[in-house]
Amino acid sequence: MSLAVSLPVAGMPLDETVDLVREAAAWGYDAAWASEVAGPDFASLLGAVAAGTDAAIGVAVAPVQTRAPWLLAATAASLAQLSRGRFTLGLGTSSEVIVGQWSGVAFERPLERLRDTVTVVRAMLAGERVNHDGQFFSTHGYRLFAPPPAPVPIVLGALNPRSLRQAGELGDGLALNQVAAEDIGALLDEWHAGAAAAGRDVTGQPVVDRLFCWVTDDLRRARDAARRTFAPYVATSVYARFYRARGFADETDAVQAAFAAGDRAAATAAVSDRLLDAVTAIGDADAVAARVQAYVDAGVTVPVIACLGAGRAEASRTLRAVGERLTRG
Repeated sequence: MSLAVSLPVAGMPLDETVDLVREAAAWGYDAAWASEVAGPDFASLLGAVAAGTDAAIGVAVAPVQTRAPWLLAATAASLAQLSRGRFTLGLGTSSEVIVGQWSGVAFERPLERLRDTVTVVRAMLAGERVNHDGQFFSTHGYRLFAPPPAPVPIVLGALNPRSLRQAGELGDGLALNQVAAEDIGALLDEWHAGAAAAGRDVTGQPVVDRLFCWVTDDLRRARDAARRTFAPYVATSVYARFYRARGFADETDAVQAAFAAGDRAAATAAVSDRLLDAVTAIGDADAVAARVQAYVDAGVTVPVIACLGAGRAEASRTLRAVGERLTRG
């Protein structure tokens, strides 16, 4: 198991990030994984961590639609060099909000685009001169000026059966998000099935999962904050399909209807305690650590602890409680 800090930390100045990752090392954390939604960008954040710590670093995940393949490859190579080979690139399909609404790129056939991007980026990271004419992009004559010091693993974000099977077929690992510990086994079965169909064996590859945690004695306040975090995700087509398949159709329908009506408060309220209890770990230190351990027992090899509480003090309390219990018994 590699225990990781999730970055960025809400409500904490970015210039405290390196200090927090260093502090977390004393609690058993050996890695830092960034997400990328509305900012900051993963490369700037992980570059600072690479230069200032010995932590393994990764992104889970970067959307394949918002950067050209050559730029993804150049960024990955740079972070691999800065971290002396400790970087893992996570790629995924994102959602219609980030891709379409924010970036102005058509959110069409995302899995096919992911396939093309992985093929091209992997060739670029290997130092090849790449020529590619595809349905989604073309690139001709690009070759990395300074290839990475070692192969960069590419883990693929996936939630639904098709994406899980494709991750097994193409990836060097799997990145999950917002899943219940009880569902991990079924998701990994799909992943392994995709690998087997392609003649591959993914045994030993990393299974990265961002786990939303908060050590607190104020459950009502924490759950209300978590509802505000999760409602916009449930509203997207990708996560809506996933949540419906996992038994949360009523909540999903209510959230989507409220967003369509422009009623964000109603959308937030529609995220039930039942849903939150499935996909978050909120409570006292022992309960939160036990929930994280359940994910590890189910097959997650890189639990990435995302602190729902805002600010460094809240983050430190949660990170310390989980780290000390998981790594020191």
